Amino acid sequence: MARPAANRTRNTPAAARREAAAPRLAPKDPAASSPGKDDRRKQILKAAVKVFAEKGYHGCRISDVAEEAGVAYGLVYHYYGNKDGLLASVFDTNWAFFAKAVDDIADARLSMRDKLTQIVELAFQAFEMAPLVVKVLVLEFGRNARIGEALDNPQVARVFKAIARIFDEGRKTGELHEGIDPAAMSVLFIGALETAFVSFVLTHNGARSKLQAAVSLDSMKQTLIAMLHRGALGGGHAHGL
Repeated sequence: MARPAANRTRNTPAAARREAAAPRLAPKDPAASSPGKDDRRKQILKAAVKVFAEKGYHGCRISDVAEEAGVAYGLVYHYYGNKDGLLASVFDTNWAFFAKAVDDIADARLSMRDKLTQIVELAFQAFEMAPLVVKVLVLEFGRNARIGEALDNPQVARVFKAIARIFDEGRKTGELHEGIDPAAMSVLFIGALETAFVSFVLTHNGARSKLQAAVSLDSMKQTLIAMLHRGALGGGHAHGL
């Protein structure tokens, strides 16, 4: 039995061209219309931290992050553009929390000594609570030159400025040696923290390094505080904690 003429017409090349040229409704963006958009972003960032920490930035793919997060491959690109954007978001999000806390400490009515001690304790507490995040911040962001210099990041600059302000106030009150530059001291302070964390996040296949086995995290923290106080404090404070 012959097919109806309408069906034959629909299959002709001319009909196919008309169908292809016909306007279509754009599909709705599931990320924009569905609830829990912020939750998905957080879910992806959490997965990215785990994947970056385990495989390294250059050793993983966006698909690895999507699989870990349990979301569609394209959704990661939709939110973050590419792997650089994803790593930058991990960096910005976590440094923002630290920057806010450091700012609050800098504004508190405390001595320079107490403020610096609180910042050291804050940093080590962050490492104890979220070691994978610290590993990514310390290692992967610094290794990826395409993102740019870390000091150009507003949140990082905010931390350095807050710490420099603490040292500057300490110099005015006599807690800091007059000849020490507050800005330079803030760079050395952050550098000391970074060096301490690098020694703890550099592991081989998850095994503890010899340094980790010989030195506890708390011992590293207390030693850093002692070195800072004895080396930077002026006057009678220089010989004790």
